[in-house]
Amino acid sequence: MALIVTALGTILRKSPNSRTNLQRLVDQLSSGEKDAAVAYLRREWQVLLVALLAGMAASVTVFFLGGSLTSLHGLPYALAGVVGALVALLVVNLWPRVQWLEGERQTRVADLEPRNSMSFGRQWVFVLPLVSAVLLILGLVLAGSYSSTDENGLHRIYAYRGLSGWGVDGGQVVDIQYNMNATGPFPGWFYGVPLVACTVLFIVAVYWTLRRIALAPRPMSPELFTLDNALRSLQTRFVMAFSSAALGFQLAGLGFVTGIALLNANRDPVPTADLSAVPSTVAVEPGHTLAIVLMVVSVAIAVTGLVLLFRAIAAVSDAVAASHGIRRPVERVPF
Repeated sequence: MALIVTALGTILRKSPNSRTNLQRLVDQLSSGEKDAAVAYLRREWQVLLVALLAGMAASVTVFFLGGSLTSLHGLPYALAGVVGALVALLVVNLWPRVQWLEGERQTRVADLEPRNSMSFGRQWVFVLPLVSAVLLILGLVLAGSYSSTDENGLHRIYAYRGLSGWGVDGGQVVDIQYNMNATGPFPGWFYGVPLVACTVLFIVAVYWTLRRIALAPRPMSPELFTLDNALRSLQTRFVMAFSSAALGFQLAGLGFVTGIALLNANRDPVPTADLSAVPSTVAVEPGHTLAIVLMVVSVAIAVTGLVLLFRAIAAVSDAVAASHGIRRPVERVPF
């Protein structure tokens, strides 16, 4: 959390000489339109900042509840990311919308170009998170089908056939016995059902937010259309970056926990005639290698999620810089 707060402060302290695309667009406006743009930008960075902080606070709160609510067996850990994203999206949608300021005598121009939830971003920006969410749901269903019940009857462990013991007769290993062992936590139905429900709700919330951004009223002045497009693109970038970061952290956490469970399930002790010695273990392939690959990929996804979180912070920073770094014309005083 301290790392994220430090990054937030660093990104928000932009050099006054560095001009963002939004700032350049505002600089090109006439004085009357510039005032309307600054007022709208000020409202915009406020809602994005509140959404960012509320989402992170919700994620941290739910994550720490995982340690105190032991009866939930770590379920809050799995839900922390998606809950944070849902809270941030809720703030974006419930924050009172401010309309563009218009002059009383200004000629009004209508924009008839159709807009939808995917109008203000590149196609892959929307497709990749959606595919990741669908794969997460399919993975949870698959893990649930392979899960087993623990002593409380909850589907949260992985059962596997493993070496349980052996005998020694005349210095030779005999009577090797196998039994069903269990390892966990494992994302079975106990974790999977709430996660699937939250992920479906997450997909709907992201779509609704993007649609609301796209269908918001245009400014009446055509001079503001380019800036309006840039603002909608920034809002879309924030929504997709923050929600994708939350999805990435959720995928990474579940993947890493699953990898640990499978790693434990794919190591067997080696029978030894020396019963006083601690037996060595051997990897069971291909499960052992696949578990390691899953853990490495999960770490890579977590790093990607952190990058996306910083990208969401940068979107807030761009809106702040555009509303505070407006260049006013310099008035020359005659001598």
